[in-house]
Amino acid sequence: MFNVEIIPIRSVKIIEEEDDLLTVLGQSLENQKVSLKDDDILVIASKVISVAEGRIVSYDSVEYGELAEKLGIAAKISPEFAQLILNESGGNYIGAVPGAITTLNAYGLLANAGADQSNVGERQAILLPKDCKQSARKLHGFIHEKYGKYAGIIVADSRTMPLRLGTVGGALATFGFKAVLDVRGKKDLFGRPMHITTRAIADQLATAAELVMGETDERIPFVIIRGYSMSRINASEEKDLNTLITAEQCMFIGPLLKCLEEKRGS
Repeated sequence: MFNVEIIPIRSVKIIEEEDDLLTVLGQSLENQKVSLKDDDILVIASKVISVAEGRIVSYDSVEYGELAEKLGIAAKISPEFAQLILNESGGNYIGAVPGAITTLNAYGLLANAGADQSNVGERQAILLPKDCKQSARKLHGFIHEKYGKYAGIIVADSRTMPLRLGTVGGALATFGFKAVLDVRGKKDLFGRPMHITTRAIADQLATAAELVMGETDERIPFVIIRGYSMSRINASEEKDLNTLITAEQCMFIGPLLKCLEEKRGS
């Protein structure tokens, strides 16, 4: 058993394009008088990485096509935003409902390919970071170099789940710890072996962080999770969370893809 502590770190400033995110993190920790410890897990909101990387796009720079116009009407969003979603998903969309286009991209099944219109200016959208894994690696190295501590890193974003109202947290990338635990072969309370269960530890921790991060004006892009008994891994063991299962293997997407193929063939 272990006790987990969730420590919100309020940013000292609203993060803007070209800000040095590592400097802001350091200043925010100092301002709140919080010191990192070995085996802390730092969860960082993907949106602030995107902002610092300049991933904010003005609709005035977007040329949209007929498909974006059609999907925009179905989703009740602007055709420019619909075009950005198509661009971010490589045109790999499933359909639309009011407010969202359901897409598949490198980060899985996402509403609007992870593009977002909140906390940016009028007629603007913010896209997901260029390389979440590289961002996680950079943060891990920064913490080790500046503070001499070993920390696990999670780059997190909010996402929705099938047939559930509302958002939960999701890990886009991790670094420094085992993000998925395979418990197949272990026995349950009645001695029966588990056959398919793996635990999405990084996603569970990201959701815990989302409790204090919020979705509106909280200004808490960093969260320290302390007390979780994480398993350290070396660089050769690092894996991309988004490649551990294919769409065909997914219990939600696999059957859906087959249905779509059948519809197209009919």
